[in-house]
Amino acid sequence: MIAALAEAALRSFALGGVVWIGLNLFRVRNPHLHMTAWMVVLLASLAMPFVMHWPTLTIDRLPLSVPVSDETWPADLAMLDRPFLPIAPDAAIAPTAKHGFSIDCWTVVTTAYACVAGLLLMRLAIGLCLTWRLVRAAKPVRGMIGADVRVSRDVGGPVTFGSTILVPPQFFGWDAKKRLAVLAHEGAHVANGDFYVLLLASLNRVVFWFSPFSWWQLARLAELAEIISDARAIEMIDDRLSYAEILLDVAASVKPRPMELAMARVSTVRARVERIIAAAAMPVAVGWRKRLWIAAAIVPVVIVSSGMIVYRTPDPVPSGSDIAQVPAEHYHPFVNFYAMGPASVFAIFREGDDLYGQLTGQRRLRLTAARDGTASYAASFGEITFPVDMERRSSELTLHMNGRDVRAIRVAEMPAPATDAVPLDQYVGWYRIAPNRVLTIRRDGDGLQVQQTGQGRSPVLAEGRDAFSVHGDHLLIFLRDEQASVSRVLVQSAASGARLAPRIDAAQAQAIEADFARRLAEVPDRFREQVPAAGSKEMILKGIEDLRHGTPSYDRMSAPLAANIHHRLDELRATFTALGAVESIFFRGVGPGGYDIYGAKFENGTAEFRLLLEPDGKAGDVTFRPDGNDELGGIVSCSEEASVRGRAGTSPIRIMLYNETEDDIQVFKLDANGARKAQGVVRPDMTWMTLTTVNDPWVIADKSGKCMEILMPGRRTRFYNVEAANIGARHVARRAVPIADGEAMLRQYLEGIGKGQPDYDHMTSEVANVTRAQLPFDQAILARLGALRAVSFRGVTALDSDIYLAQFANGSAEWRIGVRNGTITRIALGPNF
Repeated sequence: MIAALAEAALRSFALGGVVWIGLNLFRVRNPHLHMTAWMVVLLASLAMPFVMHWPTLTIDRLPLSVPVSDETWPADLAMLDRPFLPIAPDAAIAPTAKHGFSIDCWTVVTTAYACVAGLLLMRLAIGLCLTWRLVRAAKPVRGMIGADVRVSRDVGGPVTFGSTILVPPQFFGWDAKKRLAVLAHEGAHVANGDFYVLLLASLNRVVFWFSPFSWWQLARLAELAEIISDARAIEMIDDRLSYAEILLDVAASVKPRPMELAMARVSTVRARVERIIAAAAMPVAVGWRKRLWIAAAIVPVVIVSSGMIVYRTPDPVPSGSDIAQVPAEHYHPFVNFYAMGPASVFAIFREGDDLYGQLTGQRRLRLTAARDGTASYAASFGEITFPVDMERRSSELTLHMNGRDVRAIRVAEMPAPATDAVPLDQYVGWYRIAPNRVLTIRRDGDGLQVQQTGQGRSPVLAEGRDAFSVHGDHLLIFLRDEQASVSRVLVQSAASGARLAPRIDAAQAQAIEADFARRLAEVPDRFREQVPAAGSKEMILKGIEDLRHGTPSYDRMSAPLAANIHHRLDELRATFTALGAVESIFFRGVGPGGYDIYGAKFENGTAEFRLLLEPDGKAGDVTFRPDGNDELGGIVSCSEEASVRGRAGTSPIRIMLYNETEDDIQVFKLDANGARKAQGVVRPDMTWMTLTTVNDPWVIADKSGKCMEILMPGRRTRFYNVEAANIGARHVARRAVPIADGEAMLRQYLEGIGKGQPDYDHMTSEVANVTRAQLPFDQAILARLGALRAVSFRGVTALDSDIYLAQFANGSAEWRIGVRNGTITRIALGPNF
């Protein structure tokens, strides 16, 4: 509501500005015409909240085909300490705290607005009530034909209320000229309906009290009413100097009430007297034709000020066919971005002749459609399906996720090519891309630079109107509000999906940057000391118990974490119920991002928690990875797919697949009937993760859908490498010796981190993404540890990574690294995969 009122006030101000310029440009001096013009503006202002956006101009534009690659920029700092899919910070719904409360800025603003508006409305109502009682108590004056004149002892001078003129008892002692002037002045107010005009203007000020234009509008209308009434009174007595003396005399005694129209207020009488004396001639009345003409001239301005412009991409697409059979030029109705919340976006984009879908933080998947003989098609996106109307470009989609429908609203299209130069300063500012990250846009000569918190600056390249690319693999689309001002930026990348970042002010950006700097200063000491934060263990135990009962303590969490927990409450409650009671919990260490790492043994399985505590004692972030139970799991031959069935009620487990083949692989889940359900496409040298249960089967297939092997989740397969050389093997013996060049690559990696210049060319895109994200923290930790003294091999992980213990001048740290063909495929500091 506040945003709509603010927009209406701004549009009314623009309308008033145009009218004011027009009146001065055409040298309109007659107060009657000015009164007509400002009455039209007043009516438009009162109606603006209801009529704005009704006039809509639709402009057709063509989309720009934007290629998307696998490189990742900017890296997500939310992935620090998160080798598994965490509880993401991209919540769509803010929670309602059940234990305590959280301050909502919009609630505070709405409350403040309502309080001020209520006080002004109450003042107006009290003034009306008191003046109405005064009018009822006044005595009518007989012999006044055509006017309701009453005498009241409570007024010091002549005033008007509605159509009633109140005069003091001294009225009968005045001379005939003064009485005639008073009655002519007040009678003009009654004839012109000035009381009702100013009442509407007062209501307009109550609604838009925060707008200076509403206060000026009321004052201007009151001034014009007095000018017109003064002219009528001078016309009646035909003596300007005598009328000026009458005004001065009346002003000395009158004390008007809030809702009275007094003949002479002390605050305005001086200007009126000067105007009367200086005027060469009094303004003449105008007929209804001239008033109608000036009102008609303002109406187009009213329509423009209340209208809006929308863009569409017209292209009727034939229906009744598979998406794969639709010509490529008809794909653009699908290529859009759909918001599921303030920072969760579902993106549909095109690569060649294929369509891909991607959810924020998830891997992109190719969309396939089944023929169903209608214009609506269901395309698989993991656990998500959505209908696509091929006859028209819908403004929203419905995603069926985890057994419920999630409505997604279209927020942006692929941009159109820019035909004219666009001013760059409108994009400069700060955008909150995550609770702990700011995207800063700066001017750099004739171009722009972008910088994320904790990372270096990068130039951006214009791709179209409001669209820019970074490193050729990230797309920035600046979104505008109803006033055509840049209010958000949508960041789209192949690896991390699309994310909406709202614009923030300098103070908010500085606070986020300061919090990041605080963490950066604290993490090295915490990592070297490896001591848990006070109260972290108790907070995890309390959180587990609260989630099992479905009653999280939102007041003990940061706002982003509370929103995320609220969003996933049903899923988390079911998971912890399946795990059962906690039997033991133990501290594993401090991660490089400052997270306390705990292992937990439940009645029906194990899990790992990572907790980040804020300075105020609240949980800033929590990640959770269930690790299953003691069942080992394994690999099943594709020949047994027909007999393999999914099982319910077993221990929750998060599995991680790493594609070491040289081609895309597909992952399918087998349901209780043995039917495949597509879950994702994993590109070479990329990781895919999902939450499932022990021994719930997953089919790993090539890009054509041919089965390669079937994975049964368990302790032995929760981290699994898909290798072409080992397809079909039930179990592959783990290495006992290090990779030939593993130690050399690790030393080179540590040297690059220490200098702040990692060799990204010898990393996979996924490792480069993680390295960019963790660089500020890893560099600070290495600086505190000092010079590297020795590196010793300690073993091999389940994902075939080498474990090394690095000895430094001031301590030691464990690193895990995977290398293939001179390229780092996995890297992690501390206990990890």
